[in-house]
Amino acid sequence: MDLTILLRLFENVVVVALISLFIGQLNYFRLLIYGKNGWKRTVILSVIFGFLSILGTENGIQIDDALANTRIVGAVVGGLVGGPLVGIFSGIIGGIHRYSIGGFTAAACAISTVLCGLLGGLAGIKYDMLRMKWQHIVLLGLTAELIQKILVLLLAKPFAAALALELKIAIPTTSVTILGVMIFIRIFMNIKLLQDQSGAIAANLALSIASRTLPHLRTGLNETSAKQTAEIIHEIANVDAVVITDCDQTLSIVGVGSDRGLHEKAIYAQVTEAILKQNKMRILSLDKEFAHFHRNFPLKSAVGAKLVHNSRPVGTLQIYYKNSFKETQTDLNLVDGLAKLLSVQIELAEIEKQTKMRQQAELNALQAQIKPHFLFNTLSTIMSYCRTNPELARNLLGNLSDIFRRNLNNKNNFNSLKEELDGIKSYLEIEKVRFANRLKVTMEIDESLLNMKFPVLTLQPIIENSIHHGLFPKINNCLLFIRVCKNRNHVQIRVEDNGIGINEKRLAEILNNQTKGIGFSNIHRRLQSIYGKDYGLHIKSEPGSGTIVTFEIPMTGLKEDVI
Repeated sequence: MDLTILLRLFENVVVVALISLFIGQLNYFRLLIYGKNGWKRTVILSVIFGFLSILGTENGIQIDDALANTRIVGAVVGGLVGGPLVGIFSGIIGGIHRYSIGGFTAAACAISTVLCGLLGGLAGIKYDMLRMKWQHIVLLGLTAELIQKILVLLLAKPFAAALALELKIAIPTTSVTILGVMIFIRIFMNIKLLQDQSGAIAANLALSIASRTLPHLRTGLNETSAKQTAEIIHEIANVDAVVITDCDQTLSIVGVGSDRGLHEKAIYAQVTEAILKQNKMRILSLDKEFAHFHRNFPLKSAVGAKLVHNSRPVGTLQIYYKNSFKETQTDLNLVDGLAKLLSVQIELAEIEKQTKMRQQAELNALQAQIKPHFLFNTLSTIMSYCRTNPELARNLLGNLSDIFRRNLNNKNNFNSLKEELDGIKSYLEIEKVRFANRLKVTMEIDESLLNMKFPVLTLQPIIENSIHHGLFPKINNCLLFIRVCKNRNHVQIRVEDNGIGINEKRLAEILNNQTKGIGFSNIHRRLQSIYGKDYGLHIKSEPGSGTIVTFEIPMTGLKEDVI
């Protein structure tokens, strides 16, 4: 083996590798390598690796009327990185160049370059380039060199000269080809590592920003939430300016340029329009893309992305820079990730708003549902006592009036326990009369809890359900037990009756919110919405043995803005 040839070829592949290493630091090249397939990516990668193949030829060693070189390394790696098409096209570029130089091996070398590029592409499909074992790399390099040498022996004339050439350079070229492929794969592993690191940095920044903006965006996208969100992004991301808009107007400008005049602010509107026209993230050079751009405007470039709700744009997120944007992967990932996270938060805010509106509508319906129920049944009872027991009729009218007055005057979502119990006592006085002394009520109330705030219409629907569905069908001995007491740091409420109970199927429907009524399901969802998923109604019942309904309310830690 000629060590001189080996060292010269090694120098050749090192030069090509250094150029590749330099190109690999360019963010555009990294995006290209690990981006989506398309004709543009195929063409650019083919040109790049075709150029590396040409470099391998240009730095080759002249041996008689032939060249010993590392040409096929560029084609093989091009196929590994970009697939068979890139391998073939980069091989064609390198092959044509080699053929143009001439020599008795020119045709064989040109054809072998294309075939080796195809081989690299097929290997890239079978094996993940970044996870190839060293055995696979050795096999790939050996196969590529074997293809080249067989073609030289078959096509190059005279055969004796071709054989002599290959015997002289076989070991050096094969060794350097294997080594070159290994070096290139290592380079692209480092490029991938840089890509992943920049993505991780951007993800951490985006999540940090999202966690701080979540409370503000609970109200949806408006001027207040946009200003608070933009301030957080400006502070954490360390960018020059942040602009958040809806589809019609600029909601917030934070950072450099926030104090500019109306004419300069029109630029933000033009950027918004440009972003909304595209389906992907936009990178804009303000001084080049906008005719009315003023030289004294401090911001020169911007990156923007849509904010969407239900797949429709509702606004934009715009990040501005004083200098031309360098398209670093971290910044691109940050803007893209932030836009997606903010869009999710906006959708969650809308869902939360709709949920609250539905619960409030159900609460209003529940209040409206109680009024006619008492009106028709209680008035009939009062009428029957007007002549026989006028005093009792007056008391019933007073209790009925108290119930309706409370419902009409109740504009808040919370009452004190005392207010809730006063209404329940009026209700029970009416029911005792209607039950004709069949109903006996026992109440155990911890008086230290009377000022505790309770969600409105929590107890009364439960008690009403116990009386009408549990106790009313019984002929006698109708017992209702109500207890409110402390249980560590919670208030525990228990409503128990000895009525007819609830069958297993009906109980499952109630617990799974599958009933047509809105009483129990509304109370259960409201308790969970206010206090958390660990709270809600617990119902225990057996047919013929009665029903027990319990729930707890924390002494502290009420959520805000709840129904």
